[in-house]
Amino acid sequence: MYSAILSIESQMYADYLRYIFPPEKDSDSCSVSTTRPTGALITALAKASDTPVEVVGDHLVKIDIPWYRNVTSSIENHFIYFDKGATARINLALKAEFELEFAGYIQKGEECGMRKMDIIEAFIFTRGLTPENYDALHKRTYRKAQRNQERLKQKLLRKAYYINEQIDCKGLITK
Repeated sequence: MYSAILSIESQMYADYLRYIFPPEKDSDSCSVSTTRPTGALITALAKASDTPVEVVGDHLVKIDIPWYRNVTSSIENHFIYFDKGATARINLALKAEFELEFAGYIQKGEECGMRKMDIIEAFIFTRGLTPENYDALHKRTYRKAQRNQERLKQKLLRKAYYINEQIDCKGLITK
């Protein structure tokens, strides 16, 4: 295993990274696995340096990267780091994985007839996210529902206008 520090864009995603790659016993480092797409990306984007590279950011997570001859043989006996581009890609992949899981969780919970508030609380607690994330996730779910309703309204209005244009009103009483 190789250790590195990764800068994550928010506390919620840092907590989620700790959830999908839980630390080994008696360790504070997340054990990255290539069985998940984000883990494979992290392993593939690791770079080697002869000297330690300082990582800056508000949400730093220590990770352990597995050693694979075809992927990490060039970084043997070096310090591991992620450049800005790699960090941005990892954050995007982590965010996408989180969003997909969260949306699927909400959908499955609603199919079971549960309240959104309870679903969001269960998601937060089972993933080990901090309770401060409740408002952010609740607002995100609310905004998504609002956008869906607005899209449906616009679709129905377009359909109504289309039908209205197709109906020939000649000869009918008009104002």
